[in-house]
Amino acid sequence: MNSLYLKQEDLGRPIPRADRRYQHITKILKKHAGDTVAACCSDGSIGIAHIDELSEAGIALSYMPQSWAPQLRPIRLLLGFPRPIQAGRILKDLTTLGVKEIWFVLTDTSEKSYAESDFFRKKDFESHLIEGAEQAGNPRLPCVRTFWSLDRALEENEIQGSITKIALHVDTGLPNLMELPLGPFVNLAIGSERGWTDREMALFHENGFLCCSMGDRILKTETATVAAVSIVLARLRFM
Repeated sequence: MNSLYLKQEDLGRPIPRADRRYQHITKILKKHAGDTVAACCSDGSIGIAHIDELSEAGIALSYMPQSWAPQLRPIRLLLGFPRPIQAGRILKDLTTLGVKEIWFVLTDTSEKSYAESDFFRKKDFESHLIEGAEQAGNPRLPCVRTFWSLDRALEENEIQGSITKIALHVDTGLPNLMELPLGPFVNLAIGSERGWTDREMALFHENGFLCCSMGDRILKTETATVAAVSIVLARLRFM
């Protein structure tokens, strides 16, 4: 945690002892009453939190905003449903990297049990997003959506302005992600562990996606996701 995440509605309320932030402030940072910690707020501000009181019951803070956090990066990621435990790590990492939108999609080869898990049905995403925001020191959280088919997701996938649509696929005959020209907004699609089917690849072509690869090695979903987003961010000069 590089920055304490505060929600607007929680400002002025003490952090209770059971809250993981209490444990971090007292056990990891070893802070005391009168100290300050780096903080950020869900309104998009970055600042300092002053510890007014610290007791066994909780921590009373005064938050002082100092600046506004940079906006999220212009990337929308379409991602085949991964295992819920993987999804949590992916959400954290993508929030840290600053991805603007994350759309989970039930693909032809997705395990339907993943999509039907409580994690996705209850949209239990927030704690992972906040953890990624605390790591980045930026409180802006991506928009996360779920779709029960690629067809449905692509129906809503229209973006105004100059964009680049890319579908990643393991095929040495395809251009490499490093070679494609990129517009100011990138729409990136990454399949489930078993990749995209021929039907889905045809659907991407129909919807104006460029198909490319990141080489001849088959990567785990979370590895491919972080690697691809990092390449795009570097090429857009955000890294």
